[in-house]
Amino acid sequence: MRTPLPSPRAACLLLALALAAPAHAERADRDKPTQIVADRFVGDDLKQTVVYSGNVTLTRGTLRITGERMELREDPERYRHAVVTAAPGKLASFRQRRDAATPGVEEYVEGYAERIEYDERAETVKFINRAQWRRLENEQPRDELTGNLIVYDSRNSKYWAEGAADPAQGDGRVRTIIAPRSEAPPAAPPANLKPAPAAPAPAK
Repeated sequence: MRTPLPSPRAACLLLALALAAPAHAERADRDKPTQIVADRFVGDDLKQTVVYSGNVTLTRGTLRITGERMELREDPERYRHAVVTAAPGKLASFRQRRDAATPGVEEYVEGYAERIEYDERAETVKFINRAQWRRLENEQPRDELTGNLIVYDSRNSKYWAEGAADPAQGDGRVRTIIAPRSEAPPAAPPANLKPAPAAPAPAK
């Protein structure tokens, strides 16, 4: 899938990042079953779409996506494509572990936005409106990124971000925080202590 380029009319800042050493999304997640829980469910066999609503949570291995509403469709090759939206004033969330790149360091990627688009085939996640993204090492934030649109390509470990062209959505700038590489990574948590699932970031 081609990554969309920003519209030439938008006065946005585009940033292509490779913040960390190459590490891919947890490969074992592909072979895990997908579980979705919600308050309501409506399916359409003809269109091959399903709509979940009310406190929706999708999990597959270390992958976890939450929101108020999720529209899920399956393509002819049986790859899933999900559009997740948050409740008014809230943010939907995404979280997934990355394959280990450094011994003793457990990496996670998590993100928040009003709308999240997950493409299982392309292995991309789009965070749209009030988007936030961060990389954690042993549950401690290392790199952070905010903008109006953030695209995370987990297959190639790449990131793109755009600011907002509409002044009503902020000052139109992308912001990053990159941890110094000279700083030692935080110690790994005890093996018998599992990190709590990420909760949606508080509304701003």
